[in-house]
Amino acid sequence: MKKQKFHSGATFIEIILAMVILAIIIVPFMSAFVFAERGTVEAGDVLDASFIAQRELEELSPLDFRSAVTAGNRSRGPYEDMFIEVSAVPYHPANPAFFNIVVQDTPTRSLIVTTPTGGSIRVWDSITVDPNITLQVIANNYYVRVLGESVFNGSLPPSGNVLVMLNATQYTGLHDITLNIQPGDRTKNAHVYTSFANDARIRVIVPSGTSLQRFVGFTNRNFSMLRARVSVFESLADVEPKAVVESILELPN
Repeated sequence: MKKQKFHSGATFIEIILAMVILAIIIVPFMSAFVFAERGTVEAGDVLDASFIAQRELEELSPLDFRSAVTAGNRSRGPYEDMFIEVSAVPYHPANPAFFNIVVQDTPTRSLIVTTPTGGSIRVWDSITVDPNITLQVIANNYYVRVLGESVFNGSLPPSGNVLVMLNATQYTGLHDITLNIQPGDRTKNAHVYTSFANDARIRVIVPSGTSLQRFVGFTNRNFSMLRARVSVFESLADVEPKAVVESILELPN
């Protein structure tokens, strides 16, 4: 009588079942690994973007106020392998809608006007007439005219009082100034800074309802404050930035 042979090897069905069980166990781990890898790449991109934003902000820090406002405001553009957007605007802790007007004595004279949004700065060097500035605010828009120059305009934050500071910095008092604030539908405050010697040289005309404060005997500040913001994007079309760095800078005039 022949002996019956028994095979210890696995059958095809057993192999298939083993593979199915193994797949059920491994697939979740593989998915977790893939997500972890994606998370690592994303964190690395955010870190790189943060370094770029911080480095760009640090490049503004050693500049003077005028240079920082002029150089700091840039629409979105390429930077290394990403895109950056920079905003640098005059800052006042109590008034988001803040105008800073300064007349500086130079061999002739210069006028500097900075506006609240968009970081706009207008500079007139070596002007030959005493500055005559007209400011009008209507709703969320402003209009500024300097005598002999064209009007420039822009938008304002939707709420908050409007503050106009005249000669808070660097004015020595050799020239006359006229500031004419026109009637409008926003509450406005005007702060005028003078030394004892030049108080009579500064003429400010304000409509009813506008608060005017004159600070006589004022020692001019040699610095101004700036709100700088750097946003870094992965592409030109991205809505949300990868990283944002914002800081209040105190810069020399």
